[in-house]
Amino acid sequence: MESRLVPTPRSLADVELQSRDTIGQGWGKIERFVFRHRRHDGEWSEEVTRDVYTIGEAVNVLPYDPKLDAVLLIEQFRACGLAWGEATWLFEVVAGMRGEEETPEEVARREAIEEAECRLTALHPVSTVWSSPGGYGERTYLFVGIASLEGVGGIHGLAHEHEDIRAVVVPLAEAHAATQDGRIRDAKTTLLIQWLMLNKSQLA
Repeated sequence: MESRLVPTPRSLADVELQSRDTIGQGWGKIERFVFRHRRHDGEWSEEVTRDVYTIGEAVNVLPYDPKLDAVLLIEQFRACGLAWGEATWLFEVVAGMRGEEETPEEVARREAIEEAECRLTALHPVSTVWSSPGGYGERTYLFVGIASLEGVGGIHGLAHEHEDIRAVVVPLAEAHAATQDGRIRDAKTTLLIQWLMLNKSQLA
């Protein structure tokens, strides 16, 4: 079977942006885009209106200790479940937003210290992804970080950012099982754990 997983060559010349307006502003912003785009048959689409919510660029890192074959995860309350009447304290990888003039690698190292007092000795880029491209403008950098996790854990976070973070170190096998039994329900965390399960031999 011939592979068809070849991206269609496209650029901004294939998008006709008619308007871009900010319709909501808080922690992030909601923008309304009105546009047409080139269709796969070469013709132009009809006018489309989409609302996109963007906070910024996110950096996510899964700290891994090859000696212990263990990973560091954090647990904190997230507001996402309130939309569905759920109380969502979620296990996640270390994460933070990229500041001006910061590299993604600098953010990963900074957040590992802020959220877990964990110092990363090496970083391995995994991918740069769109977390929910239908309506979320967040561009997300994914890393696995090498660290000594002996003695790491406890409660951390920055008070001025309203953070209340519990850091836990668990065997990689248990983290992987948690992606299958419902204890881990965060997409980026599931992706990074599964990537590590497949590629950890490259990180020794």
